[in-house]
Amino acid sequence: MLIPDFGPADRLYAALRRRAPQIAVSVVRDEDTDLPHVSVTYRDAGPKTAEWDGAAYRMRQGDGPWSLLPAAAEDAADAIAADLGATTRG
Repeated sequence: MLIPDFGPADRLYAALRRRAPQIAVSVVRDEDTDLPHVSVTYRDAGPKTAEWDGAAYRMRQGDGPWSLLPAAAEDAADAIAADLGATTRG
């Protein structure tokens, strides 16, 4: 049995579920590249896309510019929650 890779998108998803469970979050595969990214929405904010760029996480809304996020999944989750206006668990 193969164990699926727990990559950067999965780590961010798990961190968001732990730190800000009220945020709607899902891991989605890009249709063109087949690479995973994380889609987040909170109340009327979003949807926004977050992904790993090889060195850190980054986030954007629609086709807008990318905003750099911290490299650590927990820190990136906190930054995403703050951007969306959601509170985090300590």
